[in-house]
Amino acid sequence: MRECNYGKEPLDIRLLALRFLRRSPAILLAALLGAFCVGGPYFLVKVTFGTANEYEAVTDFYIDYAVQENGEEYTYFNQTTWTQLITDDVFTDKILTYMSELKDIETEGAEGMQETAGVTKQQLREYLYATMLSDTRIVTTTVTTSDPELTMRIEKALIRAMEDFGGEQKEIACVRILQEPSEASLVAADVRTFRACMLGCVVFVAVTVFYLLIYFVLDEGIYIPASFERRYGIPMLGTICSPELPALAGKLVSGETVVLAVDREADPEQVRKVLAERGVETAGALRFEAIPLKENTGSVLLAVKAGAHNGKRIEKALDLCRKCGLSVPAALLWEADEKLIRAYEMPEHVLHVWGRMRKKEDGRE
Repeated sequence: MRECNYGKEPLDIRLLALRFLRRSPAILLAALLGAFCVGGPYFLVKVTFGTANEYEAVTDFYIDYAVQENGEEYTYFNQTTWTQLITDDVFTDKILTYMSELKDIETEGAEGMQETAGVTKQQLREYLYATMLSDTRIVTTTVTTSDPELTMRIEKALIRAMEDFGGEQKEIACVRILQEPSEASLVAADVRTFRACMLGCVVFVAVTVFYLLIYFVLDEGIYIPASFERRYGIPMLGTICSPELPALAGKLVSGETVVLAVDREADPEQVRKVLAERGVETAGALRFEAIPLKENTGSVLLAVKAGAHNGKRIEKALDLCRKCGLSVPAALLWEADEKLIRAYEMPEHVLHVWGRMRKKEDGRE
């Protein structure tokens, strides 16, 4: 059988780019599908069925540290210390006590205190956060819950607990409030639907382009005459609409040539009739399956259906023609995409073909 090394065949960048352009609607559809498949569920999870709105109350405290015997201030209260202290029992117990608004709540125990306050100690720890932004003397506390009234109750109790804590610590001289919220503010949700849509677009387009690239590289079909000539080394008359078809057929095809349709979808009789309309007379029509398996003489015009993934079938047809003693002087690209060929074959290519034909007629080649 005739051998064609597809792995060593040069990649036609122009043809590849043109085929990508023709598939641009599919790439655009993949981008829209990616935005819908990724951005849609993200929007549903984060917005439609997301968590309830959160409210926060931010308070700034100024800590005046006491002076040590050597004249230096106590400075070992850092951000890590305050982040831990705010959720320890020393603060949570005081906050629950003040939230309960009972004078003798200490006698009821921890469980009764939590029940009266309306929150448990574990929940309270999840609501509280303390940090230092820059100055070690300014502590910022944040209370975050899903209920604005509960947020303000905890915040008011936290202020009283901070004042008590400052009075109990020898390292702290006093605690002053720099900023106290009058009401809880709604926390803006960190919703990144646009980024999720863009991520979906990029992923789906990348996968689609990669798939198309692999598909185009592995596709052994014939889309333009130049690909057939490079691969099989047989001249091609072009397509049925090529202006140079009659002239090239007059040089390469004789009146005894038979039309041979490689593909099952192509009707050789129809190919023969259309060629006759273009002034190209042939001796008959033959299907690939009807090649006479005996020694014969003559020639065949190979009719190759464009884009039919028929590379191996073409090889087999050429091999059978060789075994049967049939020469293949030329081929015809049947049902080709004329727009693709016109985009690939620029006007200068057609002029070059006609220039070579005139040189042959004048005997200069």
